[in-house]
Amino acid sequence: MHSSFLVVTDEQRPVTFNNILTTLPYSGTIRTGVLMTSRYSDPGYSNLDLSDSIGQLGSFLSAVLSELLVQVAELDQREAYRDDGAFSMESWLCTRLGLSYATAQEYVRVARALAALPRCAQALAEGRFSWDQVRALTRFARPEEDEALAAQATGKSAAALEWAARRARRVSREETQDEHDRRGLRWWMPHDGGFRLSARLPAADGAVVAAALDRLSDQLPAERADHDGVFESAAARYADALVALASSRLAEDSDADRACVVLHVDAGALAGGEGGAQLEEGSAVGLDVARRLACDGRLEVVAEGEGGPIGVGRARRTIPAWLMRLLRRRDGVCQFPGCGRRRWLQGHHVKHWVDDGPTDLDNLLLTCRPHHKLVHEFGWTVERGPDGHATFRRPNGQVYEVGPTALRREVRRYLTAVPLLC
Repeated sequence: MHSSFLVVTDEQRPVTFNNILTTLPYSGTIRTGVLMTSRYSDPGYSNLDLSDSIGQLGSFLSAVLSELLVQVAELDQREAYRDDGAFSMESWLCTRLGLSYATAQEYVRVARALAALPRCAQALAEGRFSWDQVRALTRFARPEEDEALAAQATGKSAAALEWAARRARRVSREETQDEHDRRGLRWWMPHDGGFRLSARLPAADGAVVAAALDRLSDQLPAERADHDGVFESAAARYADALVALASSRLAEDSDADRACVVLHVDAGALAGGEGGAQLEEGSAVGLDVARRLACDGRLEVVAEGEGGPIGVGRARRTIPAWLMRLLRRRDGVCQFPGCGRRRWLQGHHVKHWVDDGPTDLDNLLLTCRPHHKLVHEFGWTVERGPDGHATFRRPNGQVYEVGPTALRREVRRYLTAVPLLC
């Protein structure tokens, strides 16, 4: 049995599903002809026309999807997919429609659910439900609620229905055990560089991780290379929070030999010469990154010559703990102008120790991780004057300052003519 829907044409006559594909939308109606992209640039095609047409196209897609799901349910019930050598309706859809298996699973699940929800199925056929709405709705709708939900849910967003589906879900003991058994985390280094991480956790454990990263991301300053007022995305801040969490844990570990990052660097590279740097497992990192890691971190640096390793540094914090305490006491906060962060701070060598800069209090500044990266990896420089004031310069050499600037002479002269500053 086929579902059908009506579309009004310019001639105001009904069009059935069988000939709907011979018509095209225009200004909220369906017109016969060939779709021409240039038609939408016509000055006579108003914003209202375009908005209405998009709305009708969305409803049209819902109606077509409804017909598709009716036929999927019928073919599934007949098990006719076996005629084509498929072992499930999902695999048949993957082959026939080019879907991913996850999408095919959803098609079959929703098609089976709608068979018991005729009113909701009708709302989809009439274009009153979208795909995202109906897929959420079918996760919790029961047959006895069909008519009420068909009337009420059309006014709810897909997000609201998704939330309702989550609240309605009940997890069995078997599902809880299955979630626990399937937990896992892995990481790998792609050939094009970087570091990739993937994890699957039970919902409760995942909530703990999410809460920690969310809280920590609020406490970290937003990294940005140019300080143009554009802040990093939430995803980037969560990544920074994860790195800060891991760095903090490594710094607190009493086993220095195991809790360290091993970095192999060509002998002259750290001093500004030619060469490269690689992590222990082989991934290349930039020399600016290597210099930052060597500035203040739990690191084992292996200097490489043409014949192999020529020196290995001990796994330790480059700045001793006692000196770091003095540095925190003196500076208190990140020394970048306007920052003032008090947590997740690192010591920065004003003159790097590989350039013969001493590891003493006069050559150190307290910085947060993002502003430490700013100096080592984004071309900024910093100087510390005899009075202890830190001066940061942009990559173009301009001094970076925050706060209001003094009135220029000509502006003040103009304002003194007005009885405002007198």
